[in-house]
Amino acid sequence: MTKIATTLALITACWLAGPARSERLDPAAVYVIDGDTISLNGRSVRLVGFDTPETHEPECAYERALAERATHRLEELVRSGAVIELLVLPGLDKYDRRLGRLLVANRDVGEILTAEGFARPYDGGHREGWCG
Repeated sequence: MTKIATTLALITACWLAGPARSERLDPAAVYVIDGDTISLNGRSVRLVGFDTPETHEPECAYERALAERATHRLEELVRSGAVIELLVLPGLDKYDRRLGRLLVANRDVGEILTAEGFARPYDGGHREGWCG
């Protein structure tokens, strides 16, 4: 799915599910679980629109290494000193996590991580493996 189609699908899903809300975050309150999941006050938030390699039970050494780099890069972005906002989306994922988009200095971290090679666009469908 193209970036535009993914964005349109997300906007449509959000519109149908109800309004999203924006929260300005204190970086100290953000715990980075992995490249596409954070925790706020003990509650996990799945960042939508992109997918990063798995840190939990990776399928190969390459996936493990890239997952660690993606996690570290997200931590850098959160700790950069820039304004951080979370756009909280309605609903939960299949693991009962909140859904959201994380913005650092008004840029979506999914777009940043994808542009830097740590993530790929993801619309919630089938996920490709990272081990080739």
